Amino acid sequence: MIDRIKNRLRQHRFLAPLMGCPYPAPRWNKSVKRIIRELDPEAKILDLGSGTHRRAPNVINLEIEATPTVDIVADGHNLPFPDNTFDAVISEAVLEHVRNPQQVVTEIHRVLKPDGYVCAAVPFLQGYHASPHDFQRWTTTGFVTLFSQFDEIESGACAGPTATLHWIFREYVGLVCSFGSLLVAKAISLLVGWLTFPLVWLDSLLMLHPHSHILASAVYFVGRKVN
Repeated sequence: MIDRIKNRLRQHRFLAPLMGCPYPAPRWNKSVKRIIRELDPEAKILDLGSGTHRRAPNVINLEIEATPTVDIVADGHNLPFPDNTFDAVISEAVLEHVRNPQQVVTEIHRVLKPDGYVCAAVPFLQGYHASPHDFQRWTTTGFVTLFSQFDEIESGACAGPTATLHWIFREYVGLVCSFGSLLVAKAISLLVGWLTFPLVWLDSLLMLHPHSHILASAVYFVGRKVN
Protein backbone atom coordinates (compact mmCIF):
# COMPACT_ATOMS: atom_id res chain seq x y z
CA MET A 1 0.00 0.00 0.00
CA ILE A 2 2.74 2.46 0.96
CA ASP A 3 4.71 1.65 -2.20
CA ARG A 4 1.60 2.31 -4.34
CA ILE A 5 1.04 5.67 -2.65
CA LYS A 6 4.71 6.63 -3.05
CA ASN A 7 4.71 5.67 -6.74
CA ARG A 8 1.60 7.77 -7.39
CA LEU A 9 3.05 10.77 -5.58
CA ARG A 10 6.37 10.48 -7.43
CA GLN A 11 4.54 10.85 -10.74
CA HIS A 12 2.72 14.02 -9.61
CA ARG A 13 4.48 17.20 -10.70
CA PHE A 14 3.70 19.23 -7.57
CA LEU A 15 3.42 16.56 -4.89
CA ALA A 16 6.64 14.68 -5.74
CA PRO A 17 8.88 17.20 -3.85
CA LEU A 18 6.83 16.60 -0.69
CA MET A 19 7.79 12.92 -0.60
CA GLY A 20 10.72 13.62 1.69
CA CYS A 21 13.06 16.23 3.11
CA PRO A 22 15.45 17.51 0.41
CA TYR A 23 18.73 17.42 2.32
CA PRO A 24 21.21 19.90 0.83
CA ALA A 25 24.25 18.44 -0.92
CA PRO A 26 26.03 21.49 -2.37
CA ARG A 27 29.35 19.76 -3.09
CA TRP A 28 27.62 17.02 -5.04
CA ASN A 29 25.34 19.41 -6.96
CA LYS A 30 28.23 21.70 -7.81
CA SER A 31 30.35 18.81 -9.10
CA VAL A 32 27.59 17.38 -11.29
CA LYS A 33 26.71 20.78 -12.74
CA ARG A 34 30.39 21.45 -13.46
CA ILE A 35 30.79 18.17 -15.38
CA ILE A 36 27.65 18.82 -17.43
CA ARG A 37 28.76 22.41 -18.13
CA GLU A 38 32.28 21.41 -19.17
CA LEU A 39 31.09 18.78 -21.63
CA ASP A 40 30.00 19.69 -25.14
CA PRO A 41 26.24 20.47 -25.43
CA GLU A 42 26.00 17.50 -27.78
CA ALA A 43 27.69 15.14 -25.30
CA LYS A 44 25.74 12.02 -24.37
CA ILE A 45 25.01 11.85 -20.63
CA LEU A 46 23.13 9.07 -18.84
CA ASP A 47 21.27 9.71 -15.58
CA LEU A 48 21.01 6.22 -14.14
CA GLY A 49 18.05 6.35 -11.75
CA SER A 50 16.97 9.84 -12.76
CA GLY A 51 13.78 10.08 -10.73
CA THR A 52 11.34 12.75 -11.90
CA HIS A 53 13.66 15.52 -13.11
CA ARG A 54 15.98 16.13 -16.06
CA ARG A 55 19.36 17.71 -15.33
CA ALA A 56 19.98 19.06 -18.84
CA PRO A 57 18.47 18.73 -22.34
CA ASN A 58 21.18 16.30 -23.47
CA VAL A 59 20.73 13.96 -20.47
CA ILE A 60 19.08 10.58 -21.10
CA ASN A 61 16.90 9.56 -18.13
CA LEU A 62 16.88 5.87 -17.19
CA GLU A 63 14.64 4.32 -14.53
CA ILE A 64 13.19 0.93 -13.61
CA GLU A 65 9.64 2.28 -14.07
CA ALA A 66 8.07 4.45 -16.74
CA THR A 67 7.18 8.06 -15.87
CA PRO A 68 6.67 11.14 -18.09
CA THR A 69 10.34 12.17 -17.66
CA VAL A 70 11.90 8.73 -18.27
CA ASP A 71 13.44 8.01 -21.68
CA ILE A 72 14.51 4.39 -21.13
CA VAL A 73 13.17 1.76 -18.74
CA ALA A 74 15.95 -0.68 -17.84
CA ASP A 75 17.90 -2.37 -15.05
CA GLY A 76 21.29 -0.91 -14.13
CA HIS A 77 22.73 -4.42 -13.79
CA ASN A 78 22.40 -4.85 -17.58
CA LEU A 79 22.42 -1.50 -19.36
CA PRO A 80 20.96 -1.68 -22.89
CA PHE A 81 23.77 0.29 -24.56
CA PRO A 82 26.89 -0.62 -26.54
CA ASP A 83 30.36 -0.19 -25.06
CA ASN A 84 31.80 3.34 -25.04
CA THR A 85 28.47 5.13 -25.54
CA PHE A 86 28.39 7.96 -22.98
CA ASP A 87 30.56 10.92 -22.10
CA ALA A 88 29.27 10.87 -18.52
CA VAL A 89 27.08 8.73 -16.25
CA ILE A 90 25.35 10.17 -13.19
CA SER A 91 23.96 7.98 -10.41
CA GLU A 92 22.39 9.64 -7.36
CA ALA A 93 20.91 7.56 -4.50
CA VAL A 94 20.65 4.43 -6.64
CA LEU A 95 23.39 1.95 -5.70
CA GLU A 96 21.97 1.32 -2.22
CA HIS A 97 18.85 -0.07 -3.91
CA VAL A 98 20.52 -2.61 -6.22
CA ARG A 99 21.39 -6.21 -5.35
CA ASN A 100 24.85 -6.12 -6.90
CA PRO A 101 26.35 -2.60 -6.87
CA GLN A 102 29.71 -3.82 -8.21
CA GLN A 103 27.98 -5.18 -11.31
CA VAL A 104 26.22 -1.84 -11.84
CA VAL A 105 29.53 0.03 -11.49
CA THR A 106 31.10 -2.38 -13.99
CA GLU A 107 28.23 -1.63 -16.41
CA ILE A 108 28.78 2.11 -15.92
CA HIS A 109 32.46 1.62 -16.76
CA ARG A 110 31.55 -0.42 -19.86
CA VAL A 111 29.15 2.14 -21.37
CA LEU A 112 31.43 5.12 -20.70
CA LYS A 113 33.72 6.37 -23.42
CA PRO A 114 37.46 6.52 -22.64
CA ASP A 115 38.02 9.54 -20.38
CA GLY A 116 34.27 9.62 -19.65
CA TYR A 117 33.08 10.85 -16.26
CA VAL A 118 31.19 9.04 -13.51
CA CYS A 119 29.39 11.00 -10.78
CA ALA A 120 27.83 8.89 -8.02
CA ALA A 121 26.31 9.58 -4.60
CA VAL A 122 24.97 7.17 -1.96
CA PRO A 123 23.89 7.14 1.71
CA PHE A 124 26.24 6.55 4.61
CA LEU A 125 24.20 7.26 7.78
CA GLN A 126 20.55 7.24 6.73
CA GLY A 127 17.43 5.38 7.74
CA TYR A 128 16.06 2.46 5.76
CA HIS A 129 14.28 3.61 2.59
CA ALA A 130 13.12 0.89 0.24
CA SER A 131 12.55 1.82 -3.41
CA PRO A 132 11.54 -0.98 -3.74
CA HIS A 133 14.51 -2.41 -1.76
CA ASP A 134 17.35 -1.02 0.35
CA PHE A 135 20.46 -3.18 0.67
CA GLN A 136 23.60 -1.31 1.78
CA ARG A 137 25.48 1.81 2.93
CA TRP A 138 29.01 3.13 2.26
CA THR A 139 31.74 5.04 4.07
CA THR A 140 33.82 7.44 2.00
CA THR A 141 36.70 4.94 1.72
CA GLY A 142 34.31 2.10 0.93
CA PHE A 143 32.72 4.08 -1.87
CA VAL A 144 36.07 5.06 -3.38
CA THR A 145 37.02 1.37 -3.31
CA LEU A 146 33.80 0.47 -5.15
CA PHE A 147 34.96 2.75 -7.99
CA SER A 148 38.59 1.62 -7.93
CA GLN A 149 38.59 0.98 -11.71
CA PHE A 150 38.21 4.75 -12.24
CA ASP A 151 40.69 7.58 -11.73
CA GLU A 152 39.41 9.59 -8.76
CA ILE A 153 38.81 13.32 -9.30
CA GLU A 154 37.12 14.06 -5.98
CA SER A 155 35.17 12.32 -3.23
CA GLY A 156 33.90 12.87 0.30
CA ALA A 157 30.83 13.83 2.30
CA CYS A 158 27.99 15.48 0.39
CA ALA A 159 25.22 15.59 3.04
CA GLY A 160 26.44 16.43 6.50
CA PRO A 161 26.16 15.37 10.16
CA THR A 162 23.07 17.50 10.88
CA ALA A 163 21.23 15.78 8.04
CA THR A 164 22.16 12.47 9.67
CA LEU A 165 20.82 13.58 13.05
CA HIS A 166 17.68 15.08 11.51
CA TRP A 167 16.86 11.94 9.50
CA ILE A 168 17.25 9.64 12.52
CA PHE A 169 15.33 12.02 14.82
CA ARG A 170 12.28 12.36 12.58
CA GLU A 171 12.16 8.63 11.88
CA TYR A 172 12.52 7.93 15.61
CA VAL A 173 9.61 10.22 16.52
CA GLY A 174 7.51 8.70 13.76
CA LEU A 175 8.23 5.17 14.98
CA VAL A 176 7.50 5.98 18.64
CA CYS A 177 4.18 7.66 17.79
CA SER A 178 3.03 5.24 15.09
CA PHE A 179 1.02 2.73 17.19
CA GLY A 180 2.54 0.00 15.05
CA SER A 181 1.46 1.48 11.70
CA LEU A 182 4.20 2.09 9.13
CA LEU A 183 1.95 4.49 7.23
CA VAL A 184 1.41 6.61 10.37
CA ALA A 185 5.14 6.44 11.18
CA LYS A 186 6.06 7.76 7.73
CA ALA A 187 3.44 10.52 7.89
CA ILE A 188 4.62 11.70 11.31
CA SER A 189 8.25 11.47 10.25
CA LEU A 190 7.56 13.66 7.25
CA LEU A 191 5.65 16.23 9.34
CA VAL A 192 8.38 16.38 12.01
CA GLY A 193 11.00 16.59 9.29
CA TRP A 194 9.47 19.63 7.63
CA LEU A 195 8.84 21.41 10.97
CA THR A 196 12.47 21.01 12.07
CA PHE A 197 14.11 21.26 8.65
CA PRO A 198 15.77 24.69 9.19
CA LEU A 199 18.20 22.99 11.59
CA VAL A 200 19.75 21.16 8.66
CA TRP A 201 21.34 24.37 7.43
CA LEU A 202 23.83 24.03 10.28
CA ASP A 203 25.61 21.70 7.89
CA SER A 204 26.76 24.71 5.88
CA LEU A 205 29.23 25.21 8.75
CA LEU A 206 29.79 21.61 9.82
CA MET A 207 30.75 20.55 6.30
CA LEU A 208 33.79 22.82 6.64
CA HIS A 209 35.14 20.43 9.28
CA PRO A 210 37.87 18.21 7.76
CA HIS A 211 36.36 15.11 9.39
CA SER A 212 32.66 15.74 8.66
CA HIS A 213 32.62 12.51 6.66
CA ILE A 214 32.65 10.38 9.85
CA LEU A 215 29.00 11.36 10.48
CA ALA A 216 27.96 12.18 6.92
CA SER A 217 24.45 11.39 5.81
CA ALA A 218 25.68 10.78 2.24
CA VAL A 219 28.95 10.47 0.34
CA TYR A 220 29.96 10.96 -3.29
CA PHE A 221 32.57 10.08 -5.89
CA VAL A 222 33.56 11.77 -9.14
CA GLY A 223 35.97 9.92 -11.39
CA ARG A 224 37.11 9.33 -14.93
CA LYS A 225 37.37 6.15 -16.96
CA VAL A 226 40.97 5.19 -17.58
CA ASN A 227 41.86 4.86 -21.28
